[in-house]
Amino acid sequence: MTDKHLSRLAWLVTAAGLALLAGAVGLILLRSTVPPRPGDQLWINDLIVTAPLAVAIVVGGFVAARLPRNPYGWLLLAFGIGNGGIQSFSVEYILVSDQIAPLPLTPLAFYFAAFGFSLWLAAVPLLFLLFPAGRLPSRRWRWLAVVVVFAFLVLASLMWLSPSAVLVSVPSPFHGAATLNGWADTLTSTATFLILLAILLSAISVLVRGLRARGLERQQFKWLGLASVVMVLAFFFNTELVPLLPGLLDALLEAAAFAGVPLAVGIAVLRYRLWDIDVIIRKTVLYGLLSALLAVVFYLLVVVLQAIFTQVTGRDSPATVILSTLAIAALFTPLRRAIQGVIDRRFYRRKYDAEKVLADFAATARDETDLDMLTAELARVIQEAMQPEFVGVWLLPASGAGQQGSVPLPLGAGQGEGLSSPRPLGEG
Repeated sequence: MTDKHLSRLAWLVTAAGLALLAGAVGLILLRSTVPPRPGDQLWINDLIVTAPLAVAIVVGGFVAARLPRNPYGWLLLAFGIGNGGIQSFSVEYILVSDQIAPLPLTPLAFYFAAFGFSLWLAAVPLLFLLFPAGRLPSRRWRWLAVVVVFAFLVLASLMWLSPSAVLVSVPSPFHGAATLNGWADTLTSTATFLILLAILLSAISVLVRGLRARGLERQQFKWLGLASVVMVLAFFFNTELVPLLPGLLDALLEAAAFAGVPLAVGIAVLRYRLWDIDVIIRKTVLYGLLSALLAVVFYLLVVVLQAIFTQVTGRDSPATVILSTLAIAALFTPLRRAIQGVIDRRFYRRKYDAEKVLADFAATARDETDLDMLTAELARVIQEAMQPEFVGVWLLPASGAGQQGSVPLPLGAGQGEGLSSPRPLGEG
Protein backbone atom coordinates (compact mmCIF):
# COMPACT_ATOMS: atom_id res chain seq x y z
CA MET A 1 0.00 0.00 0.00
CA THR A 2 1.14 3.54 -0.72
CA ASP A 3 1.56 6.15 2.01
CA LYS A 4 -1.58 7.87 0.76
CA HIS A 5 -3.66 4.72 1.16
CA LEU A 6 -2.17 4.03 4.59
CA SER A 7 -3.02 7.58 5.69
CA ARG A 8 -6.62 7.09 4.58
CA LEU A 9 -6.71 3.79 6.44
CA ALA A 10 -5.44 5.55 9.58
CA TRP A 11 -8.31 8.06 9.39
CA LEU A 12 -10.85 5.28 8.88
CA VAL A 13 -9.49 3.33 11.86
CA THR A 14 -9.54 6.51 13.96
CA ALA A 15 -13.16 7.22 13.03
CA ALA A 16 -14.16 3.63 13.84
CA GLY A 17 -12.36 3.82 17.21
CA LEU A 18 -14.05 7.09 18.15
CA ALA A 19 -17.43 5.66 17.14
CA LEU A 20 -16.88 2.64 19.41
CA LEU A 21 -15.75 4.94 22.22
CA ALA A 22 -18.85 7.11 21.79
CA GLY A 23 -20.97 3.96 21.89
CA ALA A 24 -19.27 2.87 25.12
CA VAL A 25 -19.94 6.28 26.69
CA GLY A 26 -23.57 6.10 25.58
CA LEU A 27 -23.98 2.65 27.16
CA ILE A 28 -22.39 3.90 30.39
CA LEU A 29 -24.88 6.79 30.53
CA LEU A 30 -27.71 4.36 29.79
CA ARG A 31 -26.55 2.09 32.61
CA SER A 32 -26.53 5.05 34.99
CA THR A 33 -30.35 4.91 35.05
CA VAL A 34 -30.39 1.59 36.96
CA PRO A 35 -28.80 0.55 40.28
CA PRO A 36 -25.36 -1.12 39.91
CA ARG A 37 -24.88 -4.84 40.45
CA PRO A 38 -23.12 -5.90 43.68
CA GLY A 39 -19.38 -5.53 43.17
CA ASP A 40 -19.69 -3.37 40.05
CA GLN A 41 -17.97 0.00 39.73
CA LEU A 42 -20.17 3.07 39.77
CA TRP A 43 -21.02 4.30 36.29
CA ILE A 44 -19.22 7.60 36.93
CA ASN A 45 -15.97 5.71 37.60
CA ASP A 46 -16.31 3.87 34.29
CA LEU A 47 -16.97 7.17 32.53
CA ILE A 48 -13.86 8.77 34.10
CA VAL A 49 -11.68 5.89 32.91
CA THR A 50 -13.20 5.54 29.42
CA ALA A 51 -13.57 9.12 28.15
CA PRO A 52 -9.85 10.14 28.32
CA LEU A 53 -8.98 7.30 25.93
CA ALA A 54 -10.16 9.59 23.13
CA VAL A 55 -6.76 11.29 23.56
CA ALA A 56 -4.90 8.13 22.52
CA ILE A 57 -7.19 7.51 19.55
CA VAL A 58 -7.00 11.06 18.20
CA VAL A 59 -3.24 11.48 18.69
CA GLY A 60 -2.57 8.00 17.32
CA GLY A 61 -4.72 8.71 14.28
CA PHE A 62 -2.92 11.94 13.45
CA VAL A 63 0.53 10.41 13.92
CA ALA A 64 -0.35 7.33 11.84
CA ALA A 65 -1.78 9.54 9.07
CA ARG A 66 1.30 11.79 9.04
CA LEU A 67 3.88 8.98 9.32
CA PRO A 68 2.08 5.85 8.09
CA ARG A 69 5.29 3.79 7.95
CA ASN A 70 6.15 4.53 11.56
CA PRO A 71 4.60 1.95 13.94
CA TYR A 72 4.17 4.44 16.77
CA GLY A 73 0.90 5.95 15.58
CA TRP A 74 -0.60 2.52 14.96
CA LEU A 75 0.42 1.38 18.45
CA LEU A 76 -1.31 4.41 19.95
CA LEU A 77 -4.42 3.53 17.96
CA ALA A 78 -4.23 -0.07 19.20
CA PHE A 79 -3.91 1.15 22.78
CA GLY A 80 -6.82 3.61 22.58
CA ILE A 81 -9.19 1.49 20.49
CA GLY A 82 -8.44 -1.74 22.36
CA ASN A 83 -9.18 -0.15 25.73
CA GLY A 84 -11.71 2.60 25.07
CA GLY A 85 -13.34 1.09 22.00
CA ILE A 86 -13.39 -2.69 21.93
CA GLN A 87 -13.09 -3.62 25.63
CA SER A 88 -15.17 -0.79 27.08
CA PHE A 89 -17.93 -1.13 24.50
CA SER A 90 -18.08 -4.92 24.96
CA VAL A 91 -18.14 -4.74 28.77
CA GLU A 92 -20.84 -2.08 28.81
CA TYR A 93 -22.81 -4.03 26.19
CA ILE A 94 -22.78 -7.08 28.48
CA LEU A 95 -23.82 -5.03 31.53
CA VAL A 96 -26.67 -3.29 29.71
CA SER A 97 -27.85 -6.65 28.35
CA ASP A 98 -27.84 -8.07 31.88
CA GLN A 99 -29.29 -5.11 33.80
CA ILE A 100 -31.67 -3.37 31.42
CA ALA A 101 -32.75 -5.51 28.44
CA PRO A 102 -31.31 -8.57 26.65
CA LEU A 103 -29.28 -7.62 23.59
CA PRO A 104 -28.38 -9.84 20.61
CA LEU A 105 -24.94 -11.48 20.30
CA THR A 106 -24.13 -10.86 23.97
CA PRO A 107 -21.95 -14.04 24.23
CA LEU A 108 -19.76 -12.69 21.42
CA ALA A 109 -19.11 -9.58 23.51
CA PHE A 110 -17.29 -11.73 26.10
CA TYR A 111 -14.68 -12.65 23.49
CA PHE A 112 -14.26 -9.08 22.21
CA ALA A 113 -13.87 -7.78 25.76
CA ALA A 114 -10.96 -10.19 26.26
CA PHE A 115 -9.48 -9.35 22.84
CA GLY A 116 -9.65 -5.60 23.49
CA PHE A 117 -7.94 -6.05 26.86
CA SER A 118 -5.18 -8.15 25.27
CA LEU A 119 -4.65 -5.58 22.50
CA TRP A 120 -4.17 -2.49 24.66
CA LEU A 121 -2.22 -4.29 27.37
CA ALA A 122 0.33 -5.60 24.86
CA ALA A 123 0.65 -2.16 23.24
CA VAL A 124 1.86 -0.50 26.47
CA PRO A 125 5.40 -1.99 26.71
CA LEU A 126 5.91 -1.53 22.96
CA LEU A 127 4.99 2.16 23.25
CA PHE A 128 7.72 2.57 25.83
CA LEU A 129 10.32 0.52 23.94
CA LEU A 130 9.84 2.22 20.56
CA PHE A 131 9.93 5.81 21.86
CA PRO A 132 10.86 8.23 20.29
CA ALA A 133 11.93 7.06 16.82
CA GLY A 134 9.61 4.07 16.35
CA ARG A 135 12.50 1.60 16.64
CA LEU A 136 13.83 -0.65 19.40
CA PRO A 137 16.72 0.90 21.38
CA SER A 138 19.01 -1.93 20.22
CA ARG A 139 18.94 -5.57 19.16
CA ARG A 140 19.30 -6.63 22.77
CA TRP A 141 15.63 -5.66 23.33
CA ARG A 142 14.27 -7.94 20.63
CA TRP A 143 13.66 -10.74 23.10
CA LEU A 144 11.31 -8.52 25.11
CA ALA A 145 9.34 -7.52 22.00
CA VAL A 146 9.03 -11.22 21.05
CA VAL A 147 7.78 -12.09 24.56
CA VAL A 148 5.16 -9.33 24.36
CA VAL A 149 3.90 -10.50 20.95
CA PHE A 150 3.76 -14.14 22.10
CA ALA A 151 1.91 -13.19 25.30
CA PHE A 152 -0.57 -11.13 23.26
CA LEU A 153 -1.34 -14.11 21.01
CA VAL A 154 -1.94 -16.31 24.07
CA LEU A 155 -4.24 -13.77 25.70
CA ALA A 156 -6.18 -13.03 22.51
CA SER A 157 -6.70 -16.76 21.92
CA LEU A 158 -7.50 -18.05 25.40
CA MET A 159 -8.40 -15.24 27.79
CA TRP A 160 -12.13 -15.44 27.04
CA LEU A 161 -12.05 -19.05 28.30
CA SER A 162 -10.21 -18.25 31.55
CA PRO A 163 -12.46 -18.19 34.67
CA SER A 164 -9.95 -16.08 36.62
CA ALA A 165 -9.76 -13.37 33.93
CA VAL A 166 -12.82 -11.49 35.11
CA LEU A 167 -13.40 -8.34 33.05
CA VAL A 168 -17.11 -8.07 33.87
CA SER A 169 -19.20 -9.20 36.82
CA VAL A 170 -21.70 -11.08 34.63
CA PRO A 171 -20.94 -14.86 34.48
CA SER A 172 -19.49 -15.93 31.14
CA PRO A 173 -21.30 -18.65 29.17
CA PHE A 174 -17.91 -20.08 28.14
CA HIS A 175 -16.75 -21.17 31.60
CA GLY A 176 -18.22 -24.66 31.51
CA ALA A 177 -15.44 -27.00 30.30
CA ALA A 178 -13.30 -27.61 33.39
CA THR A 179 -10.23 -29.07 31.62
CA LEU A 180 -10.08 -26.49 28.83
CA ASN A 181 -10.77 -23.63 31.26
CA GLY A 182 -7.98 -24.86 33.54
CA TRP A 183 -5.41 -24.80 30.75
CA ALA A 184 -6.66 -21.40 29.59
CA ASP A 185 -6.44 -20.10 33.15
CA THR A 186 -2.82 -21.17 33.57
CA LEU A 187 -1.64 -19.88 30.20
CA THR A 188 -3.42 -16.51 30.40
CA SER A 189 -2.22 -15.89 33.96
CA THR A 190 1.36 -16.54 32.79
CA ALA A 191 0.93 -14.31 29.72
CA THR A 192 -0.53 -11.49 31.81
CA PHE A 193 2.37 -11.71 34.25
CA LEU A 194 4.87 -11.59 31.38
CA ILE A 195 3.27 -8.47 29.90
CA LEU A 196 3.16 -6.73 33.29
CA LEU A 197 6.84 -7.60 33.74
CA ALA A 198 7.55 -6.26 30.24
CA ILE A 199 5.75 -3.02 31.13
CA LEU A 200 7.94 -2.62 34.19
CA LEU A 201 11.17 -3.37 32.27
CA SER A 202 10.26 -1.11 29.35
CA ALA A 203 9.35 1.72 31.73
CA ILE A 204 12.70 1.31 33.45
CA SER A 205 14.38 1.36 30.03
CA VAL A 206 12.74 4.72 29.34
CA LEU A 207 14.11 6.14 32.58
CA VAL A 208 17.60 4.69 31.97
CA ARG A 209 17.75 5.90 28.37
CA GLY A 210 16.51 9.27 29.51
CA LEU A 211 19.32 9.56 32.05
CA ARG A 212 21.90 8.58 29.42
CA ALA A 213 20.50 10.92 26.77
CA ARG A 214 21.91 14.39 26.27
CA GLY A 215 20.55 17.69 25.08
CA LEU A 216 17.15 17.82 23.41
CA GLU A 217 16.66 14.06 23.46
CA ARG A 218 16.95 14.03 27.25
CA GLN A 219 14.11 16.54 27.54
CA GLN A 220 11.94 14.28 25.39
CA PHE A 221 12.53 11.34 27.70
CA LYS A 222 11.58 13.40 30.75
CA TRP A 223 8.01 13.70 29.46
CA LEU A 224 7.60 10.03 28.69
CA GLY A 225 9.45 9.06 31.88
CA LEU A 226 6.81 10.87 33.92
CA ALA A 227 4.02 9.13 31.98
CA SER A 228 5.76 5.79 32.50
CA VAL A 229 5.72 6.26 36.26
CA VAL A 230 2.01 7.10 36.24
CA MET A 231 1.24 4.08 34.04
CA VAL A 232 3.16 1.68 36.28
CA LEU A 233 1.46 3.08 39.39
CA ALA A 234 -1.94 2.66 37.74
CA PHE A 235 -1.24 -1.01 37.04
CA PHE A 236 0.14 -1.89 40.45
CA PHE A 237 -2.42 0.09 42.47
CA ASN A 238 -5.35 -1.01 40.36
CA THR A 239 -8.20 -2.37 42.47
CA GLU A 240 -8.16 -5.70 40.61
CA LEU A 241 -4.47 -6.26 41.46
CA VAL A 242 -3.72 -4.42 44.70
CA PRO A 243 -6.90 -3.13 46.39
CA LEU A 244 -5.29 -0.13 48.11
CA LEU A 245 -7.17 2.75 46.50
CA PRO A 246 -10.90 3.53 46.70
CA GLY A 247 -12.89 3.37 43.50
CA LEU A 248 -12.89 7.06 42.55
CA LEU A 249 -9.17 7.58 43.18
CA ASP A 250 -8.37 4.41 41.28
CA ALA A 251 -10.48 5.64 38.34
CA LEU A 252 -8.71 9.00 38.32
CA LEU A 253 -5.29 7.33 38.42
CA GLU A 254 -6.23 5.05 35.52
CA ALA A 255 -7.58 8.00 33.53
CA ALA A 256 -4.34 9.92 34.10
CA ALA A 257 -2.31 6.91 32.95
CA PHE A 258 -4.43 6.19 29.86
CA ALA A 259 -4.27 9.81 28.71
CA GLY A 260 -0.74 10.45 29.99
CA VAL A 261 1.28 8.36 27.52
CA PRO A 262 -0.21 9.85 24.31
CA LEU A 263 -0.12 13.35 25.80
CA ALA A 264 3.51 12.91 26.82
CA VAL A 265 4.39 11.73 23.32
CA GLY A 266 2.56 14.72 21.84
CA ILE A 267 4.28 17.22 24.12
CA ALA A 268 7.72 15.74 23.41
CA VAL A 269 7.18 15.79 19.65
CA LEU A 270 5.71 19.31 19.72
CA ARG A 271 8.53 20.69 21.87
CA TYR A 272 11.28 19.48 19.55
CA ARG A 273 9.44 19.73 16.23
CA LEU A 274 10.08 16.19 15.01
CA TRP A 275 6.90 16.83 13.03
CA ASP A 276 4.17 19.40 13.39
CA ILE A 277 1.86 18.02 16.04
CA ASP A 278 0.70 21.41 17.36
CA VAL A 279 -2.64 21.08 15.61
CA ILE A 280 -3.07 17.60 17.07
CA ILE A 281 -2.63 18.78 20.64
CA ARG A 282 -4.91 21.80 20.21
CA LYS A 283 -7.68 19.76 18.60
CA THR A 284 -7.33 16.97 21.14
CA VAL A 285 -7.70 19.37 24.07
CA LEU A 286 -10.52 21.23 22.34
CA TYR A 287 -12.66 18.24 21.41
CA GLY A 288 -11.84 16.36 24.61
CA LEU A 289 -13.18 19.23 26.74
CA LEU A 290 -16.06 19.80 24.34
CA SER A 291 -17.09 16.13 24.44
CA ALA A 292 -16.96 16.06 28.24
CA LEU A 293 -19.06 19.22 28.57
CA LEU A 294 -21.62 18.06 26.02
CA ALA A 295 -21.87 14.65 27.73
CA VAL A 296 -22.55 16.31 31.09
CA VAL A 297 -25.10 18.70 29.58
CA PHE A 298 -26.82 15.85 27.71
CA TYR A 299 -27.07 13.73 30.86
CA LEU A 300 -28.42 16.61 32.95
CA LEU A 301 -30.97 17.51 30.29
CA VAL A 302 -32.18 13.92 30.08
CA VAL A 303 -32.54 13.69 33.86
CA VAL A 304 -34.29 17.05 34.21
CA LEU A 305 -36.64 16.60 31.24
CA GLN A 306 -37.47 13.05 32.27
CA ALA A 307 -38.40 14.28 35.73
CA ILE A 308 -40.61 16.97 34.20
CA PHE A 309 -42.38 14.54 31.85
CA THR A 310 -42.86 12.04 34.66
CA GLN A 311 -44.36 14.75 36.87
CA VAL A 312 -46.73 15.95 34.14
CA THR A 313 -47.72 12.74 32.36
CA GLY A 314 -46.93 10.13 34.99
CA ARG A 315 -44.59 8.13 32.75
CA ASP A 316 -41.26 8.35 30.92
CA SER A 317 -41.17 9.86 27.44
CA PRO A 318 -38.73 9.26 24.53
CA ALA A 319 -39.10 12.96 23.71
CA THR A 320 -36.52 13.73 26.40
CA VAL A 321 -33.74 12.15 24.34
CA ILE A 322 -34.87 13.96 21.18
CA LEU A 323 -35.04 17.35 22.90
CA SER A 324 -31.69 16.80 24.60
CA THR A 325 -30.07 15.85 21.27
CA LEU A 326 -31.45 19.02 19.62
CA ALA A 327 -30.12 21.11 22.51
CA ILE A 328 -26.67 19.53 22.16
CA ALA A 329 -26.68 20.24 18.42
CA ALA A 330 -27.53 23.90 19.10
CA LEU A 331 -24.82 24.23 21.78
CA PHE A 332 -22.02 22.56 19.79
CA THR A 333 -20.76 25.55 17.80
CA PRO A 334 -20.99 28.22 20.55
CA LEU A 335 -19.28 25.93 23.06
CA ARG A 336 -16.56 25.00 20.57
CA ARG A 337 -15.78 28.64 19.85
CA ALA A 338 -15.74 29.55 23.55
CA ILE A 339 -13.44 26.65 24.49
CA GLN A 340 -11.16 27.36 21.50
CA GLY A 341 -10.83 30.99 22.63
CA VAL A 342 -9.91 29.94 26.18
CA ILE A 343 -7.34 27.40 24.94
CA ASP A 344 -5.73 29.86 22.52
CA ARG A 345 -5.54 32.64 25.11
CA ARG A 346 -4.11 30.32 27.75
CA PHE A 347 -1.75 28.03 25.79
CA TYR A 348 -1.23 29.65 22.36
CA ARG A 349 -1.06 33.30 23.31
CA ARG A 350 1.29 34.44 20.55
CA LYS A 351 -0.82 32.80 17.85
CA TYR A 352 -4.01 34.18 19.38
CA ASP A 353 -2.59 37.71 19.55
CA ALA A 354 -1.28 37.55 15.96
CA GLU A 355 -4.63 36.37 14.64
CA LYS A 356 -6.43 39.12 16.54
CA VAL A 357 -4.06 41.79 15.17
CA LEU A 358 -4.51 40.56 11.59
CA ALA A 359 -8.29 40.46 11.99
CA ASP A 360 -8.26 44.08 13.23
CA PHE A 361 -6.08 45.13 10.28
CA ALA A 362 -8.45 43.44 7.83
CA ALA A 363 -11.30 45.54 9.25
CA THR A 364 -9.19 48.72 8.97
CA ALA A 365 -8.07 47.96 5.39
CA ARG A 366 -11.67 47.46 4.36
CA ASP A 367 -12.73 50.92 5.55
CA GLU A 368 -9.56 53.07 5.24
CA THR A 369 -9.02 55.11 2.04
CA ASP A 370 -6.05 57.27 3.05
CA LEU A 371 -2.82 55.65 1.78
CA ASP A 372 -0.60 57.20 4.48
CA MET A 373 -2.89 56.00 7.25
CA LEU A 374 -3.03 52.55 5.67
CA THR A 375 0.78 52.22 5.40
CA ALA A 376 1.19 53.39 8.99
CA GLU A 377 -1.35 50.79 10.13
CA LEU A 378 0.44 48.16 8.04
CA ALA A 379 3.72 49.00 9.78
CA ARG A 380 2.08 48.70 13.19
CA VAL A 381 0.55 45.32 12.32
CA ILE A 382 3.84 43.92 10.97
CA GLN A 383 5.71 45.22 14.00
CA GLU A 384 3.23 43.74 16.47
CA ALA A 385 2.60 40.42 14.75
CA MET A 386 6.03 39.60 13.26
CA GLN A 387 8.51 41.92 15.06
CA PRO A 388 11.01 42.30 12.17
CA GLU A 389 14.27 44.27 12.30
CA PHE A 390 13.52 46.18 9.10
CA VAL A 391 10.39 46.84 7.08
CA GLY A 392 10.17 48.09 3.52
CA VAL A 393 7.41 48.42 0.95
CA TRP A 394 7.44 49.13 -2.77
CA LEU A 395 4.65 51.31 -4.08
CA LEU A 396 3.83 51.24 -7.79
CA PRO A 397 2.60 54.56 -9.23
CA ALA A 398 -1.02 54.70 -10.29
CA SER A 399 0.01 54.94 -13.96
CA GLY A 400 1.30 51.37 -13.75
CA ALA A 401 4.61 52.31 -15.41
CA GLY A 402 7.70 54.30 -14.67
CA GLN A 403 9.45 54.65 -11.38
CA GLN A 404 8.99 52.60 -8.29
CA GLY A 405 9.52 54.21 -4.91
CA SER A 406 10.25 52.71 -1.54
CA VAL A 407 8.39 54.08 1.45
CA PRO A 408 10.01 53.62 4.88
CA LEU A 409 7.59 52.39 7.50
CA PRO A 410 8.02 53.41 11.15
CA LEU A 411 9.59 50.84 13.44
CA GLY A 412 9.56 50.48 17.18
CA ALA A 413 12.52 51.23 19.39
CA GLY A 414 15.30 48.69 19.29
CA GLN A 415 14.16 47.22 15.97
CA GLY A 416 16.77 48.89 13.77
CA GLU A 417 16.82 52.06 11.71
CA GLY A 418 16.19 52.66 8.06
CA LEU A 419 15.26 50.08 5.46
CA SER A 420 16.72 46.80 4.42
CA SER A 421 16.83 46.07 0.74
CA PRO A 422 13.13 46.58 0.09
CA ARG A 423 11.12 43.94 -1.69
CA PRO A 424 7.79 44.43 -3.43
CA LEU A 425 4.84 43.55 -1.25
CA GLY A 426 2.66 43.34 -4.31
CA GLU A 427 2.82 43.93 -8.01
CA GLY A 428 0.24 45.84 -10.04
